[in-house]
Amino acid sequence: LKPFWLKIDGSAQTSAPAMPRLLASWALAAGCLPAAAVATEASLKSTRWTRLPTGSVKPRGWLETQARLQASALTSHLPLFWPNLADSSWLGGAADIDGGLHESTPYWLNGAIPLALQLEDAALLTLVEKYIDGILARQGADGWLGPDTAHDDFWSRYPLILALAQYHEAPSASQERKGRILDAALRFFGAVDARLASGLQLASWSASRVHDLIWAIHYFAEVSPLSHTQGLLALASLLHERGLDWNGQWFNSSNFARSAVTNMSAAYDFTHGANNAQAVKRGVVWARQGGDAAAGAAESLLAWRTLMRYHGQPSGIFSADEHLAGRMPSRGTELCVVVESMWSLVLLAQTAPTDGQSTEALDALEKLAFNALPGSLSDDLWSHSYLQFANSYQALSNEPDHLWAFDGPDAAMYGLAPQYECCTSNMHQGYPKFITHLFFADHGLNAIVSTVWAPSTVAVPDVGGGVELELRTEYPFGVSVEYVIRNPSAFQLRIRLPEFLREVDGPHAGLATVQVWVEG
Repeated sequence: LKPFWLKIDGSAQTSAPAMPRLLASWALAAGCLPAAAVATEASLKSTRWTRLPTGSVKPRGWLETQARLQASALTSHLPLFWPNLADSSWLGGAADIDGGLHESTPYWLNGAIPLALQLEDAALLTLVEKYIDGILARQGADGWLGPDTAHDDFWSRYPLILALAQYHEAPSASQERKGRILDAALRFFGAVDARLASGLQLASWSASRVHDLIWAIHYFAEVSPLSHTQGLLALASLLHERGLDWNGQWFNSSNFARSAVTNMSAAYDFTHGANNAQAVKRGVVWARQGGDAAAGAAESLLAWRTLMRYHGQPSGIFSADEHLAGRMPSRGTELCVVVESMWSLVLLAQTAPTDGQSTEALDALEKLAFNALPGSLSDDLWSHSYLQFANSYQALSNEPDHLWAFDGPDAAMYGLAPQYECCTSNMHQGYPKFITHLFFADHGLNAIVSTVWAPSTVAVPDVGGGVELELRTEYPFGVSVEYVIRNPSAFQLRIRLPEFLREVDGPHAGLATVQVWVEG
């Protein structure tokens, strides 16, 4: 098969014909016909775009350099010296109990697992599999996963189940271990259901962040035997009902904080920054089961727009130095808020029913990936700052001069855990999940969707007879891209153009000069 080259030179003048839509489409061969829509199990509605399994997209160029730097730094070394992982309560140890949350190990796995699979890093993969096996081996007789020091601590299981789902979906992962993960997940969901039936309520973060768990339930419902589907969806419905109503009580309500929060105890769960970042996904996650993709996307877009209208910062993230902090550029944003916002935005882009809505989410994602995320990380990825803010020019202890309200004087310094320990373990999901979502499949159009320009490769076996695609670019350090494609049969490539290459005064035209040719 001869490769197909598509070159876009963003530095060219605007003499080319306007792009027909925000997401430009090309049929890679004549007579391309849409494939039949992918069927879904039970009452789950298909997302417009299909997530590609973890490991399908691999970083190249500067992005691979960044990913390998992360893998060789804290991601692989934390288990060697940081008590929260080295002596993790998830493996029978005495650490990882900050606030009784037990969240460090699940947070770390939620980023380390996809990173190991994307890089095919044998040493890191062996390390994460050791943790997976140890956690599964300690599953309770009732199905509960992890330390059971507080029976109503559902929350710290959410990132664990997200991590296990990413391993389970990976084509290259151990089939035997994937079978044990599926069995463990189903038993755990049964334990959650039993605890809710016993009268336990979702409290605090378990309620405010519950749609991360619902996303995972939906994933396992689709890969489980049909006999489990209705029970899993009933559990998801119960969790949705008992979770916080972010739309009715916050984003679409007069209760929403339209300025910096001064009293964090007044509505703690609603004003907390990471809770808001995770709540953005509520609408689109529930839309799969609720059945109304348009309403779900509208809810999630309203959430994001509201946060940015009243708390937006130049880096593309909203301020939350623990709690929402207004638009003053000397107020900070926690690193966890950045990576959780990125995860919510890719789910919004995947599920939204229109190109314009997906593109809006991807524009926001790009700003976070290329501005806010690196803004909180040291260049060697051995340290991070808990808070970033636009007017920060010195990473020093700021006591008593700092303006942020709820975090300590060291929050802007770089270190292992300069404030709370959450970001030390949660930062690892940022780049790997960004890499996973550089491409989606659109089976309704027999298409591959290129979402954000970054050097990468992707293999999609069920589009175009098995497409292999390489995206060659230095973006955002340059504005030229090349797509090198091998495809046995016809398909469409849909490309989101960066915001600055689209016409300012209209959403249906682009400023890029596009040259397309077939080599040979």
